[in-house]
Amino acid sequence: MITIPLSADALAATRFAVSPLMHAGALLHPYRPRTTTGAYSLSSSHVSGVLREQRLHLLAAVRQMVHAFAPVFYAPVFLTPPAAAGRIPEPHEDLHRVASAPSRVVARQLDSLLGVQSQHGRAALAALRILRRAADRGEADFANQLACELDRFWLRGLSRTWSEAAAGAAEDIALRTRLLADHGMAGALGSLHESVCYGDGALRMVGPGTVEVPAGGHLVLFPSPWAHTWLLSVDPQEQRPAYLIYPARPRPSSSPPDGTNRSMGGVIGPTRSALLADLEVARTTTQLAALHHLSASTVSYHLGLLHRAGLVSRTRTRNSMYYQRTVPAAALPRPVAEPASPSR
Repeated sequence: MITIPLSADALAATRFAVSPLMHAGALLHPYRPRTTTGAYSLSSSHVSGVLREQRLHLLAAVRQMVHAFAPVFYAPVFLTPPAAAGRIPEPHEDLHRVASAPSRVVARQLDSLLGVQSQHGRAALAALRILRRAADRGEADFANQLACELDRFWLRGLSRTWSEAAAGAAEDIALRTRLLADHGMAGALGSLHESVCYGDGALRMVGPGTVEVPAGGHLVLFPSPWAHTWLLSVDPQEQRPAYLIYPARPRPSSSPPDGTNRSMGGVIGPTRSALLADLEVARTTTQLAALHHLSASTVSYHLGLLHRAGLVSRTRTRNSMYYQRTVPAAALPRPVAEPASPSR
């Protein structure tokens, strides 16, 4: 169990953000599952293959040293600069911040990496040798080489899916904001992953070992489609907040299931069109029933038809089922005036 005490001030400062570097960190993390499924099915072994193929030796060495900090992983602060607020940065912005990190910051963080008492055998010793050789060339050269290798890794492994991943992360944050409004901060934090919960002034995550993160800092929460479990990054020198990467909710499919077009005429009617119009954000059956002055059973019936047609997605959070319009539904005509119905 990993415990992060959160004071009232820390909880008030906790926020969500989208970061290209955090997406890369989720993909590079050595504890990602070795086999994954879905649109972002880059396994840990595939990532290792890219690092070898592109000869990204310094980046691979930094990745190897993360093992020594398990179950909480540590990445140098110059590799995890503060996340931008209110916008999604471009990848080149994050990489520039790595390359231009102040030498004194790089030096302090290198001391942390090089001072690790690793027990992971020859691979860790080889990684330490690579890090020391790079550090001997100076902090500025070290940061610049690492930024160049991250750029090559980004172009090879992430650039083609970045736009979709960033949009999915932004949609996930919108969903968590909705959960925050409906269930409070404890509900929003508890929805991040099945093994994450908040209570008694602390965030707790089920994981290997027992670790209590020093109190005092807040959290920055990063959704990522490449994360298949929670990934916690803590700076032992406390120069930045704790970072928690968590799995973003899958985006609705951009195309409806097979056979949907054949039954579309029997699915869309004025009531269902009106429900779809209000599902730009995720809502529950109860919320929709109150908005449209319908019984919950009537709304549930219509949502069942819409879901089978691929026009809405549904996600269970705690004890509530949330429905949201999919991309095909967003392209449908706006609803027309609806006559009274006996089902109302």
